[in-house]
Amino acid sequence: DGIIFQSGALGNVFANDIRTGKLLWHFEPEFDFEALSINGIWAVRFNRGVALSDGNVIVATGDCRLIAIDQKTGQKVWEAKTCDAQKMYGITAAPRVGGGLVFTGNTCMDSGATRGYVEAFDSKTGKKAWRFYTVPGDLATKPTNEFEQIVANSWGTDGVPQMRGCGSVWDAITYDSELDLLYIGVAGPSPWDPRQRAKDAGDELFTNSIVALNAKTGKYVWHFKQVPNDAWNYDSSMGIMVADLPIDGEKKRVVISVPKNGFFYVLEAMTGKFISGKNYVPTNWASGLDKLGRPIFSKEARYWEKPEKFAIVTPSPIGSHNWEALAYSPSENLVYIPAATLPTKVSVSKGAIIGGLTMDFYYGSKGDPAWSSYGETIAWDPLTQTERWRKKHPFPVNGGLLHTGGNLLFQGTADGIFKAFDSRTGQELLSMEVGGAIRGAPATVIVDGEQYIILPTGNGNAAATGPILAKYASAPEMRTEPRLLAFKLGGKAPMPAKTVAPDMEEPLSKPVSHELVSRGEKLFEAYVCVECHGLEAVNSQGSVPDLRYSTSYLSAKDFQDIIIGGSRLLNGMPKFDYLTENDVDAIHSYVLDEAWRLFEANQKKSE
Repeated sequence: DGIIFQSGALGNVFANDIRTGKLLWHFEPEFDFEALSINGIWAVRFNRGVALSDGNVIVATGDCRLIAIDQKTGQKVWEAKTCDAQKMYGITAAPRVGGGLVFTGNTCMDSGATRGYVEAFDSKTGKKAWRFYTVPGDLATKPTNEFEQIVANSWGTDGVPQMRGCGSVWDAITYDSELDLLYIGVAGPSPWDPRQRAKDAGDELFTNSIVALNAKTGKYVWHFKQVPNDAWNYDSSMGIMVADLPIDGEKKRVVISVPKNGFFYVLEAMTGKFISGKNYVPTNWASGLDKLGRPIFSKEARYWEKPEKFAIVTPSPIGSHNWEALAYSPSENLVYIPAATLPTKVSVSKGAIIGGLTMDFYYGSKGDPAWSSYGETIAWDPLTQTERWRKKHPFPVNGGLLHTGGNLLFQGTADGIFKAFDSRTGQELLSMEVGGAIRGAPATVIVDGEQYIILPTGNGNAAATGPILAKYASAPEMRTEPRLLAFKLGGKAPMPAKTVAPDMEEPLSKPVSHELVSRGEKLFEAYVCVECHGLEAVNSQGSVPDLRYSTSYLSAKDFQDIIIGGSRLLNGMPKFDYLTENDVDAIHSYVLDEAWRLFEANQKKSE
């Protein structure tokens, strides 16, 4: 009906007239931050989209709710609780719909503190239909049948009590209307260092797997394991498509998976049987796949076996492909991938809360001639497992893709360029600066006989990886406020002016202790400050503040009141009351040091 819906941080949903951009309504859920775990507080800051069904727009909130909103009025129709955000659960992904149901998973922030699952609800009423757990319970929950016993045994002799890996379904849920199957991608186990899990572990089901479920009942149908004994956070929680491909002279229904690990998989949709697979980017953790689709492991990326206990790993734990939308051309049988090459230094760290490791995601931009970071758009042939073409981008983490029946491929980039390619050849047909970094995918629709291309731009905080990788996911001048742009043939509206970056006041006195700054840097990552505030304290100017800009007025004592005392808990900043004052002083010194780096760089630019 000419209305476009989008979600944002804190579960906000907006409805706009697609012809004019006029805001029709705005829905804003309330949150009780005092009742949330750190994961719940983190998750409410990020949201990757909505679903439409039965006249409702459905959003999943970070504090584990599904909310259905009337598309016309913006009024809540129903609400369902799907996980417990007090127990290290949260939701960042868009819900999916099909067969009269709405499906959602959750995330444990890679903490290993909870048990992952996917749930289905009636899309009209919100009544729960079923739940499927992706990993076994602890010993207090004995297996009740042969299937549960097989799953439990896959974690090793002592695997179940030791198992702390959630197996989150934080994205990648795809409904197959032809087979009435639901395909889910499952994240990895935790801790990431395999030595901290059972020594005789098998496939640790169903982590790092594509799982097919009966969409009506949630019953298991088949699974395909992609990374046994995962040590690199190579989730399968992204990039699942369904297609009909001409294989061996006949049309075959297939599942296409493009997970984090750098390989492209084609599976038989009915059975999960491996058809083919190949890496589309450099991979040093595996040299290839065997005839069953199992990885042939390499030694180069096995950090836990090295004397120095670190390795340069590619793909990155962020992945060669993350949540950004793939695209597909049924006429050309080509899949289009927004790919990222991010060589990452992975190091064992006993103090790290998430995964038991620390990671230098920016290693590929620090001058080592053997490694470099970059992004690509790749046209991949799933029949031959070869590239048709690829285009390189200066920033590694770019936007999702849109393919149209006119053989056009649209994409936005981290440096704020909106591009269109000939999808058959890769020839660039359009390049337009739009004044904001782009992570989401463009969309297209015809209203009143006119075709529109819709593009979300601006800060990447709705993406979760936006703040973590701000230097890779957004050029500094493109860390703008979020906005929605509409294009059409003959459009004459002027491009709105770019948002001006905030002025930075001189920070407080420079820290005098290099040792304290160095310790603060380690704590800033180990205690997950990076998850919201960004690596090197650089973030993308979204709903979470860039701490470097606060150092002109927030002292070490203010930091202690906020971090230990929880003085800003009601604003969504969790308290870490297990940290010491010395810890907080170190973190403050580190942020202050990074603030001075930025301030002095800005001063040089203005000279």
